[in-house]
Amino acid sequence: MTPRLGPLSPPSGVFALPHGDRRRWLVCAITALACGLWLAVLSPAHAASGEAAEPDTSYAAGLPELETLGLTLDQAQRLAAANSPSARAAVAALRSARGARMKEAGVFDPVFFGAEERVSTDSPVTSPFAGSQVRSRSLTGGLAWLSPLGTSVNLSLSQVRTETNAPFSTLPRERRAVARADFVQPLWHGFGPIAARGELRAADREVEAAREALAAATLDLDADVENAYWELYAAERRLAVQRLLRQRAAVFLRDQLLRGRAGVVGPGAVAIARTFLAEQETALLDAHLRAAGASDRLGQVMGARPEGEALYQSLDEPGAPPPVEPLGTVLARALGANPSLRAARADSAAGRARARSAAWNASPTLEAFGGYGASGLAGTGRQIVFGSDTVGTVFDTGFGDAWSQVGGRDYPAWNFGLRLRMPLGWRADRGERERQQGNYQRAIEALRARRLALESAVRAAHREAGISQRELEAARTLVSAAEEQTRIARLEYQAGRGTAYDLVNLEADLAAARLRDTEVRVRIARATTELRRLTTSFPGRTNQ
Repeated sequence: MTPRLGPLSPPSGVFALPHGDRRRWLVCAITALACGLWLAVLSPAHAASGEAAEPDTSYAAGLPELETLGLTLDQAQRLAAANSPSARAAVAALRSARGARMKEAGVFDPVFFGAEERVSTDSPVTSPFAGSQVRSRSLTGGLAWLSPLGTSVNLSLSQVRTETNAPFSTLPRERRAVARADFVQPLWHGFGPIAARGELRAADREVEAAREALAAATLDLDADVENAYWELYAAERRLAVQRLLRQRAAVFLRDQLLRGRAGVVGPGAVAIARTFLAEQETALLDAHLRAAGASDRLGQVMGARPEGEALYQSLDEPGAPPPVEPLGTVLARALGANPSLRAARADSAAGRARARSAAWNASPTLEAFGGYGASGLAGTGRQIVFGSDTVGTVFDTGFGDAWSQVGGRDYPAWNFGLRLRMPLGWRADRGERERQQGNYQRAIEALRARRLALESAVRAAHREAGISQRELEAARTLVSAAEEQTRIARLEYQAGRGTAYDLVNLEADLAAARLRDTEVRVRIARATTELRRLTTSFPGRTNQ
């Protein structure tokens, strides 16, 4: 039935609006029509803004891809050996110890000495028998040696030519030759190898300690590089897992937005998806910073960094875990081969040598000294007339005649004696003895502390290696179960039998399981590295 306009006056029995009410009704109708047209205009803009707000579902998630430098574990260790400050410092310490030992050994090297001297003296005279001019030339040479018993030996040869203008000298040109052997033998202080060579023996032990310290520093460097390398590996795997998880969260949010527009899910499901994506984006940024920090730490340990803003990238994977030996076997090998413990033993031996030397040298100084020699005389002789007497003869002989007299011991000379030196109070030598005894006791306690620390470290690494292998099996089982559980949850969610909240929780559990697997593998690698560091005597050598 088509409606028609009736007359201005309503029929009988029909309610008629007043004139003012009809005007208000028309205004409301026009306003409603205008609002509808406005909503119709704005609806495409709102749709476009909703489409623009869809999340980024790419793998990179908008993060800039930094330049990376691939590095194997062997390359990292080679770079560290060539550039690490700790390795260079250990080499320098060994060089210093060898230099100190060479210096102490040089005390017992024979010393050759020689000298030539000319003297010209002009002096006034007060006697007719004295000369106003004296000219001399001397040549001296010999050998000095300190024996391991503390004996000081001095062998010397000298010849002196002297000329004088004394008017009554029968030998105006004199040629004198002297050969002599002198010795000083300590009887208390400084006697014997303990006292005389105590510092040299200590220096020998310090060279051994520095050599073991170099081996320990090299092993520590290799272990630090390997640990930093596996830390970088774990950080990279964590970043990869987090990128994948963030990508899945973005895809999940996009699906929820589409389902919400279709009216399949409500605002609560979309809010859960947005929260999950925000959490994963925050975790992704944190993982990115951790990976960059792990690369920086590896560069710091190696002493070499890539150019610019490039980051190191690990290329190796942790190997299969080796079988774990019994604890007693590992402990015995560590106590016999660990270079740090052997260096502590050498330091203790050095302290013992110095303590024994100081104890012996705390005695008073009593020395026997003496010497034996011979001399010869030659030159140019002349006669001197005193009134009716003639003194002297005319001759001219050289140094050969003088040395012949020395060899024939025509004019021998010797001496022998004892001398004693005892300071009042006797504090210097006794104080040195107490100081060296204290240093020796400190070295003994340092050795004991090092042994205890080594045993604790070996036990901890052995325990972690054994437990981590079983934990690796459990982690692999956990990853497989989490993957299967997440797969089933996705299917149930797509079929409408699961909730978004359950799927988000399972995705997070899967990511945690994968990260746990990576952490366990890295822990096994670290435990293996620690056991190798503690039970190896030298880098590259395996003690069985």
